[in-house]
Amino acid sequence: MERSFIGSRVVLVAFITLMGAFGLNLTAGQFFTPLHDSYGWDLTTLSLAVSLNMITWGLFQPIMGRLIDRIGPKMVIAGSAGLMGIAFLLSSTITHVWQFFIYYGILTAIGFAGCGSMANSVLVSRWYVKKRATMLSRSSMGMNIGQLLLLPLTGILIANTDFRFAFVVLGMIILVVVVPLVLFGVKNNPHEVSQFPDGDPTSEFTTPKSILLSEALQSREFWLSSLGFASCGFTLYLITMHLPKFAVDLGGGTSLGGQLLGIAALASAISMWATGQLTRTYGKRNLLIFLYLIRLLAFIWLAVSQNIWQLYVFAIVYGISSMPIIPLVTGIISERFGKNAMGSILGTSWLIHQVFAALGVFLGGYLRTLHGDYFFAFLMGAILLAIGTILTFFLKENQTKVNMDTVNIQGN
Repeated sequence: MERSFIGSRVVLVAFITLMGAFGLNLTAGQFFTPLHDSYGWDLTTLSLAVSLNMITWGLFQPIMGRLIDRIGPKMVIAGSAGLMGIAFLLSSTITHVWQFFIYYGILTAIGFAGCGSMANSVLVSRWYVKKRATMLSRSSMGMNIGQLLLLPLTGILIANTDFRFAFVVLGMIILVVVVPLVLFGVKNNPHEVSQFPDGDPTSEFTTPKSILLSEALQSREFWLSSLGFASCGFTLYLITMHLPKFAVDLGGGTSLGGQLLGIAALASAISMWATGQLTRTYGKRNLLIFLYLIRLLAFIWLAVSQNIWQLYVFAIVYGISSMPIIPLVTGIISERFGKNAMGSILGTSWLIHQVFAALGVFLGGYLRTLHGDYFFAFLMGAILLAIGTILTFFLKENQTKVNMDTVNIQGN
């Protein structure tokens, strides 16, 4: 009896993996207050640990990409998810700040580099050609849902138990749920089970025209898109890591930050779906400009906010413009530079994104410590978003468009 096509199962496992990976990696900001209260570690020091996480993640993405080429995405994703889970269990034992730097700043980041969006995009892309864009969009929704579920859960656990128990629960979620699903639920590519991409023998991997990384680095379009993307990284992680603390500053409880981030994730999920529907009509560049402007307005609003209700408004408006930026930039780079965009070129753009993400986290904590509030940190975010909007405006539409669904992913 012929085995039914398991591609949809692969997409589901990628969705769940991204839920766990993004959910865990973005919870750090909610631990700032309890760690400060327990040990007196200042916000600048804690922010530096998260910045280390951002840089480590960016540096290890191309390393994980090469490892995937050698042994396939399945074992890389499973092993990396396991490392994240173990790192969170270890974090429940911390008594010295250097431990937080190692467990979250380094180990969690290495794990995230191997089980985040890049690795799962490669996995899903091996199973789909004709439906690749659709299936990548579906699996990527896990990034939003993970935040929607795990960020509020983290806030509730910290408020009602303690931060140590929260670390344990989060670590066990990825070890007990995600790792077994990857190990037993997916294969590296359809040929391992005598199947074809899309479940269709006529679906073949094709090789579009592409350029080398060295050529991309000389391209005006690469730098316009990547530096615009950098403003996304700075502001995305500034909010994820510091909004919980800002909510406490305005008189909110320790669980409010998780609730706000959950609201933002829900708005982002809806926006992600809508953006996918509107891309063909309005184009990626125009939608990017619109989303950068929305996030810019949200940051100006946040900088002058003085009441809790204003944070709820911010969460909704900011959420609309958060995660949908990622697939739009990824699509622009992929279409313009061909198959290498799935590896070295896109990885370099992500590295730039992560460098600015690290700056956003660190400067958020430093400016909060220096001035006693977040006004200048949020204002800096708004300025960078204005620059990102202008850079994106000068992007040219790709005249020799390469369809994302024809990007070559070599089978392993």
